[in-house]
Amino acid sequence: MLKEKIKLLKSVIRKDSPLYVQFAVSKRCDLKCRMCQAVESRKHERELALPEIERLADILAELNTGVLVLTGGEPLLRKDLPEIVEAFTKRGISARLQTNATLATDRRVEALVAAGLKEVTVSLDTLDPEKQDYINNSEGSWMRIIRGLSVFSRHLPQKGNMSGINIVVSRRNLTEIPRLIRFTTAIGFYASLIPVHLSGNGGVDKDPEFIVRANSPGFAFAREEFPAIDSVYDTVIKMKKEGYLVYNSYRFLRETPDFLKHSKIHWKCDSPTLYFSISPEGKFLPCVDIKTDRSVFSPGFIDLYRSDKFVGEIRDIVRKCKGCMYACWPEITYLCRDPFVFSERMLMGLKAGRFQRRPMTREDMLDLAGEIRNSA
Repeated sequence: MLKEKIKLLKSVIRKDSPLYVQFAVSKRCDLKCRMCQAVESRKHERELALPEIERLADILAELNTGVLVLTGGEPLLRKDLPEIVEAFTKRGISARLQTNATLATDRRVEALVAAGLKEVTVSLDTLDPEKQDYINNSEGSWMRIIRGLSVFSRHLPQKGNMSGINIVVSRRNLTEIPRLIRFTTAIGFYASLIPVHLSGNGGVDKDPEFIVRANSPGFAFAREEFPAIDSVYDTVIKMKKEGYLVYNSYRFLRETPDFLKHSKIHWKCDSPTLYFSISPEGKFLPCVDIKTDRSVFSPGFIDLYRSDKFVGEIRDIVRKCKGCMYACWPEITYLCRDPFVFSERMLMGLKAGRFQRRPMTREDMLDLAGEIRNSA
């Protein structure tokens, strides 16, 4: 773990290698979340076989990649996921899993941990089962998420672990955010707030160039709700200062309301130099939401990636993007470009190294969720 942190610190300081890469290891998902169209966008792609993924691991290792996030679709739909994790970890790449956790079992998570998985990010948007089932468009999803979350809680390393909960903030759950943070902190996971991203104008018009953003106007905020956005984020910042486990930087939390209200951003994207994404069939993407026809398996890709011509080509694509606040991309830019965020992250890392998470059963989590849900 110490060796990985030193490697990441060097990457942040030098800025000469991709610090953060997302790989959509699966194009499939067992849920049908209303604000996500990733599965539909990728239905014509194929998934890489394990030997191809091992080649990909060689490429990313040669690029000196820091952190690799295995995402999807839903990664746990891959029966060979432990072998995929090991393909990266044995090459010195820290692999993190991004999952809805509905398919997590003791046996599967034990195999993932044995393969080198140390941290996970689980998607959970509410403590209300019916509301979560509506968001996921899948009956019983909330209960399956809690069950899976408890499995990860019991099997992942307990000390120095910064596993998290991804919470997509929309008009469907805005007022619940403080309670969700109380819940995630109580179970020893970090809350990561991600403002909802919708296609077109507030989700009214479909935007085909985006992979993930869906046409879901019911999740967009109305102007009369803008004061509530400011109030909730003021509360979140206060809770973070009080010691609640909020992963987002203060800068990200201060800037998010502008995105939720006006789609306004205050940062410039550093793709492809600091981060990029890879599609299920190995296409190079500036981010999880923007398509290209480039493949990481193209002859001479490593030299191409390091060339000024390629960087210029990708940045031309990025400049045409409307921008995002997906948390991962802006937070990496803040970490590398903003000395205040850098200091904040270093302090957070020191505190996390001493943090001891208590394993919790499904029953423990259900009781806690009910208690917090019913509190004032």
